[in-house]
Amino acid sequence: MIAEIVSVNISSLQKMWWNGQEILTGIHKSAVSHPVQVETLSIVGDSQADLVNHGGKDKAVYFYPSEHFPFWAEVLGKSQLHPGDLGENFTSKGILETDVFIGDTWRVGTALVQITQPRSPCYKLAIKHERADLVTRFLEATKPGFYASVLREGVVRAGDSMELVSREQDQITVSDVFRLAVGFEPEVKLRSAIGDYDLIPEFWRKKVRAHGPATETITLAS
Repeated sequence: MIAEIVSVNISSLQKMWWNGQEILTGIHKSAVSHPVQVETLSIVGDSQADLVNHGGKDKAVYFYPSEHFPFWAEVLGKSQLHPGDLGENFTSKGILETDVFIGDTWRVGTALVQITQPRSPCYKLAIKHERADLVTRFLEATKPGFYASVLREGVVRAGDSMELVSREQDQITVSDVFRLAVGFEPEVKLRSAIGDYDLIPEFWRKKVRAHGPATETITLAS
């Protein structure tokens, strides 16, 4: 399976106002034409203000499918969205959350990354787009994009391909984790599998467990 990086997006820290207070954010990402160095914890030249919820080993890089842009443009009342508008590092094409399985290893440029989790919506995204309801809309839309850890550092630029190198299992997609974390579908076996899969961060496993019983198990296939 091959997809493509449409755009590489980074940002410096910028100021915003929230509830009368000045806050710093790295959500205002914009496209760059030059190649970027992808390192274990982040992309060189990209900044995150909240290092608890952004960046780090399990969320070193954030991908967002460009296929969702028309949907969000309509939600936000804009003629179009631009790469980086949703805070993503890599705007992708040809791969959706329903196609990406937790644990997938992808070659992106010369880097190797492993898919770890969906994105949890951030209030700073709502502030950026001046939409108080955007976090709720993001949850309802089930179009979260996906985070990855970096297994091998390397260089990535716009136009690089995303090539699937290996697949750890083929039963839990990024979409599965997100929709079962925010919804109540009675998929007991899948909930149990997500709860037991230690590659998924505990934050998401707790949310999935909280929405339903997990009394049956399935074995993850390689």
